[in-house]
Amino acid sequence: MSFGCVLVLIGFFGSGQPGVSVMPTLRIEQGPRFAAMGGAGIGAVDDASAIYWNPAGLGRVQDSRYAFSHHQWFAGTKDEILHAALPSGAGAFGLGLAYSGEPAIEFWDASNVPGDTFRTWNGVLAAGYGLTVARNYHIGAALKGFYQNLYTSDGYGGAVDIGFACRPFRFLRLGALGRNIGVASYGSGIEQMPTEVGVGGMLAAGSVNAVLDVILPMDNGPALHAGVEYVPVPELAVRLGYRTGPEDVGTLGLLSGLTTGLGVNIGGLSLDYAITPYGKLGLAHRIGFAVAFPRKGLGSVSVKVVDAASMLPLAASVSVTGVRSYKGETGPSGAVDLTRLPAGDLVIYTNRYGYLPRVDSMQITGDREQTAVIALSPLTYGGVTGVVFDAGTRKPIGGAVAYRGPLRGELSVDADLGSYALRSIPVGQYYLTASGPTDDYVAQTCTLKVESGRITNKDFYLVKRHQTIVLQGVNFETGKADIQPEFDSVLARAGEILRDNPGITVELAGHTDPREIASAQFPSNWELSQARAEAVKQYLVAKFGIAPERLTAHGYADTQPIAPNDSEEGMARNRRTEFRVTGQQ
Repeated sequence: MSFGCVLVLIGFFGSGQPGVSVMPTLRIEQGPRFAAMGGAGIGAVDDASAIYWNPAGLGRVQDSRYAFSHHQWFAGTKDEILHAALPSGAGAFGLGLAYSGEPAIEFWDASNVPGDTFRTWNGVLAAGYGLTVARNYHIGAALKGFYQNLYTSDGYGGAVDIGFACRPFRFLRLGALGRNIGVASYGSGIEQMPTEVGVGGMLAAGSVNAVLDVILPMDNGPALHAGVEYVPVPELAVRLGYRTGPEDVGTLGLLSGLTTGLGVNIGGLSLDYAITPYGKLGLAHRIGFAVAFPRKGLGSVSVKVVDAASMLPLAASVSVTGVRSYKGETGPSGAVDLTRLPAGDLVIYTNRYGYLPRVDSMQITGDREQTAVIALSPLTYGGVTGVVFDAGTRKPIGGAVAYRGPLRGELSVDADLGSYALRSIPVGQYYLTASGPTDDYVAQTCTLKVESGRITNKDFYLVKRHQTIVLQGVNFETGKADIQPEFDSVLARAGEILRDNPGITVELAGHTDPREIASAQFPSNWELSQARAEAVKQYLVAKFGIAPERLTAHGYADTQPIAPNDSEEGMARNRRTEFRVTGQQ
């Protein structure tokens, strides 16, 4: 993004005037980690500070976490903030306490006569809960109460935060939030709370985390918050960010939007620091430490694997993901015990040779003993696996494989690996059709038998319409058109393509190097190249039973070289035969 584009974004998101709502402490970014990344934490948060950034993030917390941070502002203003997250059930409770004090404020009376100094202070108490509603999907809410002492008057009020968070992909976190939805009372009047809505996300790429939030305050223009976190080693994090609000960067200067900081993590203890410039007002410093206590699991699961028919124990391979990772064997008893499990989802993968594999999931309560009985059925089905290739490049391609037989359907082919797998399908005769990722490829069909308990392999080599395939290795000797034994493997590949694609027609194009020949058998290179093409055609007809009408032979002499003719190696490459798909019957 150019510098001009950056200025346009800053101008759009930072052009609003300071908000007029009460209780500005509610706008202060709590905790140094996300404050150092431009104040963007709505989609990323997964620690005790979620009670401020997004209560749905509490659903991601697995361990008991506590955090304290100190904010030192200009003019002696200080903030003291405590956060706690306590896992319980399918989520976690969150608690937050924030205190902000402004000392030694000068008092001037109505006659503009200075008096004694005074201090103001305000505090916010928050409590909430984040809940896991589905794997990697969370919701949460927090209630807040606040009190503000302004020397000549007091204010108090309450508000609610409502949030959503998810991780649709391993590398992406998203979140949405409605914050400070409530009212405040000052004397006999009701004042506007700093209500705002926001959306945000975090993109993880290796050792770099990039965050972005867009905030829309109800009393101001939209604000953009963005930052990055670089984690070269697990013990160290370097952070940088920029935000266009809630401060007025137009008045304080563009540099007032910058944020930066560091984080050090050792075991369950972390120390974080953030610094932010505020133009002529000075610098704001945030420092905090946090500690995590691994949650003691109160639950256990006994996984028992049995034969579905006899219900007798089976030795099987079991792997587990979710709230616990495990991989092992049940042994002759057919059982394995998993203990000290926190609440959450547990996914159990069970395999045994000769049986259908199973994937089961269960909800761990974390406060009791539970049992999971896995009944495996004998494998009376079969399967088909394979790869779809480009016949010319022999590289995997995407596409689809349709199947018709005792069961019918269609599945997509992996675009990167070109692989497909039909698992646990009824035995019998199947008719398979493979198609490529684009209409340029000619669909290929085959018939195969699926046998009980066996995985049949079937690869497809698809050709493109009007595709040219150089028969690498079919490089004739100078002045000759004889098929040599070493050509067999290459020509076998061409024969298999023709046999697997019975509807295509092909031109066999013969080529020579530029050295002219004049013999009784070949008066010129034109006759020689034609003879080479005819030799390949006869070979394919004789060896593979290809119908002659599907093949045409054409000699091009030395008019279409594929390599320079200034060396023996280059001229050898030009003495070739090509396989050109001309159409379909």
